[in-house]
Amino acid sequence: MSAKTKYTNIGPIVGIKIYKQDVVVIRDGSAPSKSTPERGEITHFSKKSRQRLAFVASNTDVTFRTMITLTYPASYPTDGKETKKHLNTFLTWLKRDTGGTSYLWFLEFQRRGAPHFHILISAAMPRTAANKTAFRFRVSSTWYRAVNSGDARHLAAGCRTERIRNEDGARNYTVKYAFKMKQKAIPPEFRNVGRLWGASRNVMPVCKQEVECTEDDVRGVILNWSYAPEEDRTMYRVLYETASLFTEFLRQDEVKP
Repeated sequence: MSAKTKYTNIGPIVGIKIYKQDVVVIRDGSAPSKSTPERGEITHFSKKSRQRLAFVASNTDVTFRTMITLTYPASYPTDGKETKKHLNTFLTWLKRDTGGTSYLWFLEFQRRGAPHFHILISAAMPRTAANKTAFRFRVSSTWYRAVNSGDARHLAAGCRTERIRNEDGARNYTVKYAFKMKQKAIPPEFRNVGRLWGASRNVMPVCKQEVECTEDDVRGVILNWSYAPEEDRTMYRVLYETASLFTEFLRQDEVKP
């Protein structure tokens, strides 16, 4: 394997990109040109979008320390543009209150059809009980005002703010969420859904190493990987949780006499 810089995505395998946890297979060639279809109303959380969310959560260099869940009162909007306006208002306040936290958010729907947001943030919960209570109150009151609630019960129970107890907790939770279809269905009355998840720029994964290799090279490294495809099966585009296999192989290759 040797250093390489840029590849396209169709044709024989010519390289890999190694991320924090996963490895992306690069192919050489060009996809046939297709006319871009008009984007219709989003009606479900697509598999591709869920895979992308899981990839970002698994490979980001940001450590998430707190999770915030935002819900609506008995009366809730059914227009995605309105809910995103509420979310943006809250995130603007949150970044200011925490001094610029990084974040990853995703949207799902309760059984009653109401939208709610989960937000993972890099800012840690305050340490003392009094400061934790104050932070939780600021979160609840800010969301309460952002949605113009007017419901005292919503002020008391419309948000949940909790500490993420270990570094892998956020990754595991998000990956599990991404592939759990419960609460992914978009209610028929909900319009202008827009994006179903998003993140601050610095959350996006950064490639740790890019190398040139062939399909035989790749298959050789993952030979004993439990999920390795059979010889007659097409190689996966993303090799999940195999980064350590490739980095160890490359390290050993470098020290060979």
